[in-house]
Amino acid sequence: MTLPDFLVIGAGKAGTTSLYYYLRQHPQVYMSPTKETNFFALEGQRVAFRGPGVEERINAWTITELSEYERQFAGVRGERAVGEVCPLYLYSERAAERIKRHVPEVRLIAVLRDPAERAYSSFLMLRRSGREPLEDFAAALEAEDRRVAGGWEYAWHYRRAGYYHEQLSRYYALFDPAQIRVYL
Repeated sequence: MTLPDFLVIGAGKAGTTSLYYYLRQHPQVYMSPTKETNFFALEGQRVAFRGPGVEERINAWTITELSEYERQFAGVRGERAVGEVCPLYLYSERAAERIKRHVPEVRLIAVLRDPAERAYSSFLMLRRSGREPLEDFAAALEAEDRRVAGGWEYAWHYRRAGYYHEQLSRYYALFDPAQIRVYL
């Protein structure tokens, strides 16, 4: 059974998608075929997020079973590094403990972006895709608590996703700091 030896844990809208595609091009790096499996964030859960367009997105591609997650790495053929990129791992309250349980020696990479710029970029991405019904960013921020309470997908957690100290603290509490790299 092969599991990743490194994870890019976030943050969303901080360049993680570009980093995923750059790493996939390297001949000595194997990347999971699915970017953002969400496995460590949502292991064992029934995924039923709400929000515009969610059914064909996070609810459809999330992997919640270990055997299915392991299949993501069935194509490993001796690469020097095996990884996955999932921004939800930084934000998730449970991902750090699950990662520690399954791959305790993993190396962790957090790529961060100014929280206000990251939140606005997320808003613009959702507006472009027709998934953010509010035209005004301030109104979307005001709606965040109601949306979170209503089970909307994490993409609409504009403000909360930028609390990096709280999020990184979960990892530093469980992992040796030498396993963690943070880049701005």
